[in-house]
Amino acid sequence: MRIITVIAGILLVVLGVFSVANAGMSFISMAFPIGVVLVLVGIAESFAYKRTVENEENRHWVLIDGLTTFILGIVVLTGQLAADIAVPVVFGMWGMVSGIRGLVIVTQVEKSSEKDADFYWTVVVSTLNLVIGIYTFFNSMLLHLSVLMILGLCFVVQGGHVIKIGLDIAYSKPDLIKTKDEKIAEARAAAEEAHREAKAAISKARKTRSAVEAAKEAKEFEEIISEPIGETVSKE
Repeated sequence: MRIITVIAGILLVVLGVFSVANAGMSFISMAFPIGVVLVLVGIAESFAYKRTVENEENRHWVLIDGLTTFILGIVVLTGQLAADIAVPVVFGMWGMVSGIRGLVIVTQVEKSSEKDADFYWTVVVSTLNLVIGIYTFFNSMLLHLSVLMILGLCFVVQGGHVIKIGLDIAYSKPDLIKTKDEKIAEARAAAEEAHREAKAAISKARKTRSAVEAAKEAKEFEEIISEPIGETVSKE
């Protein structure tokens, strides 16, 4: 799945470069290859999301992105997106939403130790997606780029995002050809991960019990306001 996802991202980048190089062509003349590539990329992302190395919550963003791309490809192939005025806006919205999702994910990174190359790559790609997406709404007022020029920029940036998803998929050697040492190392890594999750669960359970005890000892609002003022002041 790793190789397939990377190839899908490369196809999207190639499609973007070709669109920019042939910016004078109409969208209709390129609708079929654009739709096919979007469908393939959407399928690759949708199947790859469970294999990414990101946490469980962020993985679902990959699935959402894949389904969105797949549906957009179907819309293009069925000829439901034909007006040149609407095309840049629709694809701009696609890129803008993808950019917002990426920026939301990076805001969850709190520790400076986790801000590695992957973090900054996500920030750059997401920001570019967001900027290009917003620009499509003001294209006629600014540079007035052609439809395929705008789409090409969207495809190149989004293709880089898909390639990154593919590279994040951890390579897993089939059990049949794994050595004994590799199996032992994997088992130890799984045990360490389970231990970390158990510690986090215990800490969360303790905090929950403390919250329950605090809630039991807390007074109702009616009880607080019904107490004499002098008694309340003396307690304080």
